[in-house]
Amino acid sequence: MIADAAVWAWVGFVAMAAGTVAPLWAWLSRDDSGESHAKYYLTLAGVTGIAALAYLAMGLGVGVVSTPGGDLEIVRYVDWLLTTPLLLLYLGLLARPSRGVLTGLIGVDVVIIAAGIAASATTGTLSWALFGVGGVAYVALVYGLLVALPRSASAAGDRVRAVFGTLRNITVVLWTLYPVVWALAPTGLGLVTPATEMLVFVYLDIVSKVGFVVVAVGGADALTYLTAGSAPDSTGPVAVGDADDTEQTTVLADD
Repeated sequence: MIADAAVWAWVGFVAMAAGTVAPLWAWLSRDDSGESHAKYYLTLAGVTGIAALAYLAMGLGVGVVSTPGGDLEIVRYVDWLLTTPLLLLYLGLLARPSRGVLTGLIGVDVVIIAAGIAASATTGTLSWALFGVGGVAYVALVYGLLVALPRSASAAGDRVRAVFGTLRNITVVLWTLYPVVWALAPTGLGLVTPATEMLVFVYLDIVSKVGFVVVAVGGADALTYLTAGSAPDSTGPVAVGDADDTEQTTVLADD
């Protein structure tokens, strides 16, 4: 027997709240180098923290909007509008692409989520057309994750590349399953119940967000290879210093 959708929403809230503890604890603890790496840990905490609030709202039955396509849990899409750019931002903080590449990826991501909202709020041919728009945009996003970002990350140290590669692969594989669920759920073909839809989305969110955060915090030693304050720059190369060897500096050229 599958539990009510509200039960899965509360499961999601607990998991996301627990997932927020790890990056905040790592930020407050600091590493041996004394660097707080605040922007990295707060980005990660923002992902699960925002998702926890969204699941809290869904558990309380807040944020449901009636549309021609049926009841729309708008807080779920607001969650995705805020947290998926943060996940891309964290990948960008590791790979350090040009500002244009990172902005482009986040822009495409917003188009995907917006198309998903519009597709869920409409019916029939229009709904599937909007779903198709989101699908095309997602192909562009995957290309950026698999091709554009690795070009920048390729000049980073082995440890940074390894952490980036793991997090990038988690993102690509799991994000690809979301449109499949959407197509099978009442928003699409209606082959699964709303409770099953919620169950699968909660599972995917936990793995793609809490799993992402856990792997990122576990690979936090890679942050020591990134020089503090060398944010991505669209006008020049980005320097990445090796904290263990100050005489070796890798320069990441902009795309």
